[in-house]
Amino acid sequence: MMGFCRKIMSLPLWIKGVIVTAMTFLISWIAVYDLMSVSFFAPMEKAADFRFSDFYTLVANDRAVKNLHPSVVVVAVDRCNRREIAATIEDVDFCNPAAIGLDIAFSTPRDTVYDPLASAIASCPRLVMPVVAEETGDGTYTAVHTSYYDRFAPDDATFAAVNIEGDKEARFTVREFMPSFPAQGGGYIPSLTLALIEKAAPDIAAKVKARGGKSESLRFASYEFETIYPDEILEYPELIEGKIVIIGKVNDAGDLHSTPLDNFTPGAIIHAHSAATMLDGDFTRRLSAVESWLIAAAACYLVVLISLLLAESTLGDITVRFIQIAALYLMITCGALVYIRFNIDLDFTGAMLMTSLGVVACDIFNGIFADDGIIAMCITKINRLITITTDIRNEIYAKCSFKNLFRNSADDDSDVTLS
Repeated sequence: MMGFCRKIMSLPLWIKGVIVTAMTFLISWIAVYDLMSVSFFAPMEKAADFRFSDFYTLVANDRAVKNLHPSVVVVAVDRCNRREIAATIEDVDFCNPAAIGLDIAFSTPRDTVYDPLASAIASCPRLVMPVVAEETGDGTYTAVHTSYYDRFAPDDATFAAVNIEGDKEARFTVREFMPSFPAQGGGYIPSLTLALIEKAAPDIAAKVKARGGKSESLRFASYEFETIYPDEILEYPELIEGKIVIIGKVNDAGDLHSTPLDNFTPGAIIHAHSAATMLDGDFTRRLSAVESWLIAAAACYLVVLISLLLAESTLGDITVRFIQIAALYLMITCGALVYIRFNIDLDFTGAMLMTSLGVVACDIFNGIFADDGIIAMCITKINRLITITTDIRNEIYAKCSFKNLFRNSADDDSDVTLS
């Protein structure tokens, strides 16, 4: 066994690095607590639900660069009654927008005979009406009509889902959106923003649908949207002409969602971010789990090699610690820059974890296979135990042999006396 340990310790440095990296990977998977969490980057109230991309979003949004999106406008109808909302729809339609999305569901009115909102909806062909995409349990969705005024929509009206991620956003931070939802029996239910883009820019909508309708990351950083109120519509018609208009409430407590930037983001603003993401083609490239762990293994391997190389140096330990800190800093900085410049989400969670545990794995490796390591110590202890056991056995054997010899001698003496 000692020969085996010496062979292990005499292996080339790069092979020992591979062994230690594999040990690090194993340690990272069998850790008894959630080492994958990077919630220390998050505000306290968001620490329970935080991803590494949230940190990138916070960094990107803290830049001095802010872009007022040229194609998406939000009309806030907070504290407006139905008559005022009807007038708002008519005023917006008069300003010739590219498309109008209604992010409000209405219950049955008290007066169903004279209802100006029903007339406004019936006479607005550019209006996209809201429905809820409800999951059926087999991976498909069905459109649930929750608004009283759906019955007054034109025959060719578009109904689109206003829930951004299906049922998910009620439970988690909203980071992604579904451009469309697969429907029962084939086809799809468009999201509110995809339906608006189909009216405003069919070529862009076709490109979005060509991506397969999979969940896409929302781009929150540095986007701002013109938010106007009903009494400003006719004063500034140029703010609406040719644009996508989302009519909704921005202070409704029932429609506030947690996002990477804020715990209370209005649903209408999230729809605006979704529309901007698709219009600009600003889709985030997310690494697969395999790609992330390959990056983690490569980063860990470099740190492990340096640690093994400097193991005998006087300043080896402190040098490796500085290298670890520098590696963590580079991961955070490079990840943020790549996210901002190239829209690639580099999830360095695994890399940070394995880089931190790499030196620990080196210590474990040396502690197991070194000449004074655990195996050598165990062999020494076992040999000593064997020696002690052998000595005790020999001593017992000697005593037993002496007693037998003495007894035999006594028997011989008694035989001589009797004779």
